[in-house]
Amino acid sequence: MYYPLHAQPYTPAHHFARGRADPGFRTRPQISAALAGQGKQAGFACRAVVADCAYSVSDDWYLALREAGLPYVVALKPHRGTWAHADEPHTPIDAARALTGTDPDHPGDWTPVERRFRDGHTETWWAADARLGGYGPDSPCRLVVATTDPGLLPGKATWYLATNLPHPDAPHATTSTHPPADLAEVVRVYGLRPWIEQSYKQIKDELGWADFQVRSARGPSTGTRPWSTVPSPSAGTSGSPRSDRWTSPRPSPAPTKAQRGGSTTPHQPQPPCWPRALRAVRAWLTPATTMTRWWRAWTDKDPPSELQALLDAVTTGRPLDLYHRV
Repeated sequence: MYYPLHAQPYTPAHHFARGRADPGFRTRPQISAALAGQGKQAGFACRAVVADCAYSVSDDWYLALREAGLPYVVALKPHRGTWAHADEPHTPIDAARALTGTDPDHPGDWTPVERRFRDGHTETWWAADARLGGYGPDSPCRLVVATTDPGLLPGKATWYLATNLPHPDAPHATTSTHPPADLAEVVRVYGLRPWIEQSYKQIKDELGWADFQVRSARGPSTGTRPWSTVPSPSAGTSGSPRSDRWTSPRPSPAPTKAQRGGSTTPHQPQPPCWPRALRAVRAWLTPATTMTRWWRAWTDKDPPSELQALLDAVTTGRPLDLYHRV
């Protein structure tokens, strides 16, 4: 079951006076690690903080989790290099290829683990502790490789996981602040991440957020994901250049009638569109409705005057500037 505890918006660096050097600026990894620490302080048990490879390159993320005393299981990019001796593996995929065993009849270093999916069915995966630089089963940090085929290491069905959960047989397992985890436990923990991602998408669609997301023309806007849920000043102005690299080039517009010497009658406006109008209404109505439900679930008292004034303003169609700071 996936249940969101808290969220914090990410404000891009260009909204701060000193950019990324501004004391108030915080990266997504810093925000996510702080949220995980707050969850622990609130009393929620945490087996490990799980993240994809976008967070594995952030030293701030690791340091924040270490200060909070939280274990982690984070994916590594297969070809991300690290320092090692010339005759040793230098990337996670090289470390996986150095393991022995290629099939169920000759498993070698690989151990079969059962992976359970959201719909209830299970599959047999193969996992192993690999050695890469400072990673190893007897080191504070481990590199666990999980795959459906140890011989082929398919890209979409192979995980390269870094974790500080100690190996059960490691010398420091008894003195570590984190309980040890075998290969099956590491794979199980990281396997929950796709469940959460899918649940997030379903919640987003149910609340209507996906219907009015706006891609920023100046970079990521809000949330820990690169999307903005409401129009904001960071979404650019009319005529601002687009930064969506997936958009194919468009041909130059044909000359207008005025440029060809024809009539200068202004272009007729488009007829009303119900889906567009519905998305516009949801953009300001959904936050107010959600906040009202949360307040009523929390207490039977009336909201403070400031909060009630805010809800009244939003429900009457007055948009909010998410980047307004006092």
